[in-house]
Amino acid sequence: MKILIAHLGSNWVNMCGGVERVTCNLANALVARGHEVSIIYRDWCEGEPYFPLDKRVKQYNILFKNGSKVISERLPNHLRILREAARLFSQKAAQGINAKYKGRQYGQAIRSFLDSCKPDIIISCTAPTAKYLIDDAKTNIPIIEMMHSHPENQLPLLSKQELEAVSRCSVLQVLLPSGIPVVRRFCPGLPVRVIGNAVMPAANSAKSRIKKDSHIISCVGTLNANKSQKLLAEVFASLADEYRNWNLEFWGNDRTLYAREMKKWVKRKGLEHRILFGGNTHRVDDVYARSDIFCLLSKAEGFGLAVAEAMEAGIPVIGCENCAGVNEIIQNQDTGFLVKRSTPAIVAALRKLMDNPQLRETMGQCGKHYIEKEYNPDKIWNQWEKLIKDTAYKNKN
Repeated sequence: MKILIAHLGSNWVNMCGGVERVTCNLANALVARGHEVSIIYRDWCEGEPYFPLDKRVKQYNILFKNGSKVISERLPNHLRILREAARLFSQKAAQGINAKYKGRQYGQAIRSFLDSCKPDIIISCTAPTAKYLIDDAKTNIPIIEMMHSHPENQLPLLSKQELEAVSRCSVLQVLLPSGIPVVRRFCPGLPVRVIGNAVMPAANSAKSRIKKDSHIISCVGTLNANKSQKLLAEVFASLADEYRNWNLEFWGNDRTLYAREMKKWVKRKGLEHRILFGGNTHRVDDVYARSDIFCLLSKAEGFGLAVAEAMEAGIPVIGCENCAGVNEIIQNQDTGFLVKRSTPAIVAALRKLMDNPQLRETMGQCGKHYIEKEYNPDKIWNQWEKLIKDTAYKNKN
């Protein structure tokens, strides 16, 4: 089957986000199963993604033709000013301006590509992508819309044009069951399927029982306010004097303003040798293998992939009980702890794990078994392949 994955809502080249990681993993799995897979993207340059991609997967930048850029990826200045002015009053209005005018820029190029490629089915990675495909390229090829954020967090922010485009897709894939009623509220009649993210087997498992000179609490993800790494740093600071053989490590994009402010705070506290910032890494498995506890205090997640990966590596995990995308993955008291977003609650959970290596081992192994049962790659790719075939067949008949 000819499958096109459309990634047109954000940049692609060397981007290390969760959407890009899932896209590369899915493309690799589908091409390995004998499908012909292509990816279209839009970016200021042509190039490779951050994550490994099978060489059999073809990539096309719709803004380029014969190696030369022919379409700008940015709005004209007057429209950018209009968009930012609109954003002061309404995020949805700003989204609408983006969707309308970028669609005009990209529509014909997308249409030309579809006419030459003739895919059997399209997987859209974002709501803006669906809008460009349906409204601007005017395709009638069946589209599976992927939703990487929790619908409760994403659907209310979509512009009217984007929401209407999503509603006209053949089916919407969500990551967790709690997303289904939200989709039905915003997009009545749209078929919904739950398929979680595939969690790859850990290259090396954590070794919680081995006696160490020092122990590590780790957190993986772009440093930003949503993931609340500053709160974790503050909690650790309150424990640092008592637990002198424990350190805290942050891994992920640390070039954000949020990260810069965090680093200043850590330096003022004199903890720069105890709280470490590793930046992006291609060797996240090594981070998990060295870790003793994984803690992610996000306010919202589509699917806590880093949490699930840590569990697969055999690490006990801590997350917030009100965080969708995390509270459906962590089994409280079994694979880790779900806590209130408060310093005393987080401190209490950390103490239990820091003081008890046997508990770390037991919870870590429970988490590993759970992830291998629910999110092993073959199970997820089987679900995706069935959805693709069912959708293509339904639209042919």
